[in-house]
Amino acid sequence: MTISRSERLLAMVIAAVTLAMRAVAFFHYRFDSDEPQHLHVVWGWTAGLLQYRDVFDNHAPLFHMAMAPLLRVLGERPDILFFMRAPMLILWIIVSAAAFLIAKRLYGDRIAMWSVLLLNVLPTFFLKSIEFRTDNLWNACWLVGVLMLVDASPDPARKASRYQHLFLGGVLFGCAFSVSLKTSLLLFSLAAAAIVTWSARIRGREPSPFGRRDIALIGAGFVIIPALIAFYFIALGAWSNFVYCAFRFNAIVTLTRPALLVWTPRLLFVPLIIVALRIAWRYRQTTTNGRFFFAVATAVFFATLWGFWILISPRDFLPFLPFVSMFVVAALARDRRFLADIAVLLVICLIGVGYYAQWLTNGTREFITMERQALNLTRPGEPVMDYKGETIYRRRPYYFILEFITRNAILHGLIPDTVAEDLVRAGCHVAQADGPQWPDHARTFMEANFLNLGRLRASGQWLQPNGSFSIAIPGEYVILGKNGHAGGLLDGTPYRGGRPLAAGVHRFTSARGNERLACLWAPAFARGFSPFHLRDLDF
Repeated sequence: MTISRSERLLAMVIAAVTLAMRAVAFFHYRFDSDEPQHLHVVWGWTAGLLQYRDVFDNHAPLFHMAMAPLLRVLGERPDILFFMRAPMLILWIIVSAAAFLIAKRLYGDRIAMWSVLLLNVLPTFFLKSIEFRTDNLWNACWLVGVLMLVDASPDPARKASRYQHLFLGGVLFGCAFSVSLKTSLLLFSLAAAAIVTWSARIRGREPSPFGRRDIALIGAGFVIIPALIAFYFIALGAWSNFVYCAFRFNAIVTLTRPALLVWTPRLLFVPLIIVALRIAWRYRQTTTNGRFFFAVATAVFFATLWGFWILISPRDFLPFLPFVSMFVVAALARDRRFLADIAVLLVICLIGVGYYAQWLTNGTREFITMERQALNLTRPGEPVMDYKGETIYRRRPYYFILEFITRNAILHGLIPDTVAEDLVRAGCHVAQADGPQWPDHARTFMEANFLNLGRLRASGQWLQPNGSFSIAIPGEYVILGKNGHAGGLLDGTPYRGGRPLAAGVHRFTSARGNERLACLWAPAFARGFSPFHLRDLDF
């Protein structure tokens, strides 16, 4: 169908508004906690650390390995995530282009144009495609792989080209699997859709789905990248670490959830699939093989995700959002009021983007402040205790990241809370500020033995009225008042500045009476930090 001039103009206006909002959001949209978590793992590669063995991570490794060269060039800087978000723009363009071409093959230019515009204003896609996260490379590999399958011509005269497309599609699926193990769900959806489509044989108007040779080519391409990665970790003796982090750790979540919540969706899966297939079968004669195939794949994906995925987040929907957008637009296009309907839908989605992005107010400053403090408060090689790697450039003394799975595993006794012991073992004097993600034992220890400095805190204590205080992490400490070093006797000898203190109880006799005093890790004070002057807003 020909696209009118007024329709093109409307599409251009919406695209311009979307691009302007994306440009602002790139610099203003708050950093999700997953972004520094991924970047900390990337930093591990640049620091000579081995993922899973030396740095915990529960994702497949290809994204982090691919991003390491860029981080190595950029170096340590507090605004690093702005720079690391830049490759996400390239992946966003790739995903949008692949989504357009797939929709064009199935429906034509008009549906393709509007479906990509709708995809780009869906709040989940808009916001997640900006963030520095594995899902963007995963989605790009997946969609381009699907495009290769769609472009694999059944024409016998182009057999060589078809085989190349199928093999390359398999390689891209292998890359997607090496970025996220959730690719297994995507491939299951395609396989189920292929079986249903083959069974439907829609009037025999089009060639049947892929044959055995085609599947063998896809499989041959698929195994290449995962096999190379597996060999790499086996060669370095870290295969068991990889298996634990990427597979066994993620399975822990099923042990911490009520059985009713785990099994109810699974028991409803089969009836739900039967209903979906009955609907699909009813319409098998009114559509093409390609449209039918991807409609079934989309239904299987969402049903399986809901039925078997324990932790479902908006980013899990990304691989099939292009198909949802395509089918929604195709349905609306049957109505004569299509332009009005699609314009209203797009505006509603843009309002949703504004709402979830807090109307594009700047939400990045707090994180940049913490990064600046981390770089000023610590030096390379000094550990920092944070939740998930938020301080990026410093090793964590506790192996596990403190996200949902870990916290619930600690509550159920499946993973030990050894944060306090690890802080002492590693001589870690700096930690992230207090918050809800700390386990109880870790929080109690740090509240008692660390002093708040702003976005971070350092080891030390406020002195009791009688001058006593205790040291949990041995190191060099100073005694401070609000104006700097205090005067008096430390453990019976004159205090003249920083002094090594062993673990245990110490006493300071002040020469100035009832002045409020603090004992603080000496390097923190030497680097410009004090519990009397919190550095919380130094943007």
